[in-house]
Amino acid sequence: MSTLTIEREAFHGWDETYRIGNGVIEVRVVADVGPRVVELRRAGGANLFHLRSAELGGRNEPRWRFRGGWRLWIAPERRPETYALDNAPCTVLASAPGMVRIGGPPQPEASIRKTIGLMLDAVHPRVEVVSEITNVGDAPVRYAVWTLAVLRPGGRAFVPLETGPVDALDSTRSLILWSYTRMADPRYRVGDGLVEIDSGAVLRGPARRELAPGRTSDESKIGVDTTAGWAAYALDGTVFVSRARVDAGARADAGATIEIYSSREFIELEHLGVLQTLAPGETAALAEEWWVFGETAVPAWEAGEDVVRGFLERLVERETKPLGTRARSNAG
Repeated sequence: MSTLTIEREAFHGWDETYRIGNGVIEVRVVADVGPRVVELRRAGGANLFHLRSAELGGRNEPRWRFRGGWRLWIAPERRPETYALDNAPCTVLASAPGMVRIGGPPQPEASIRKTIGLMLDAVHPRVEVVSEITNVGDAPVRYAVWTLAVLRPGGRAFVPLETGPVDALDSTRSLILWSYTRMADPRYRVGDGLVEIDSGAVLRGPARRELAPGRTSDESKIGVDTTAGWAAYALDGTVFVSRARVDAGARADAGATIEIYSSREFIELEHLGVLQTLAPGETAALAEEWWVFGETAVPAWEAGEDVVRGFLERLVERETKPLGTRARSNAG
């Protein structure tokens, strides 16, 4: 018998949120603004997402609000397009036990409309997420779908690096750095095939200080061009795995497929799709899956990179599988 559920509930000042569950995990989506996903948890467990409490329940603000949770953005990161306001009511396009599909209002600054769909597996701790951007303007636009999961700090994030053939003459992998990234930063452990970002090292580090307007010393960001499509985050005995489809094509941010931003307040796991030119009315989509594994301890980095990577790869390959062709695009 299916345990899939859906409940419409008020949440921290928002009147219309939808909590879907399958008896193993629960997800909460807000329709008052966004669309945003504000909770992901094992049944009875703590929310994995970080939320900025002062911004919960807000709507119709004159400026973009961070809020936290999971959001759908567009790359490359530009103002005002990426930071177009997402603080107005959305439309519930479909809902049923274990699934919800929500469309946001048009964003004139970017000439797009955003739509997200979430569907829970009936048994396993898995969520399928499909993110779409549609050109609602009168002229072509060129964007990539960009999704960002804002997670509570204190855990360890992991992203794979592909080595490539040892006899290759061309470069085979990229580690992409932002201007405020310091590779001597103790949060980073870079191996031949895996990068660990220790959010706890940021919390244990020196107090934050301002480096420039809007930029503080605790911030850092890296990207990788992995084709594996997965990233993981281990926190308090729970492992969150997000896995997105990786298609060939031009990309923003020097070819990054996954990016990790970290600060004292939170850590983000980000997936980027292919840059696409969308004619009016055309849509680009990115499919990803989330898995939440409880009572799972990732070995310490000191056990050896091969041990850590092997553990994560076995977890990913055993419990998840590469996404097929569920996300479709009619643009190139």
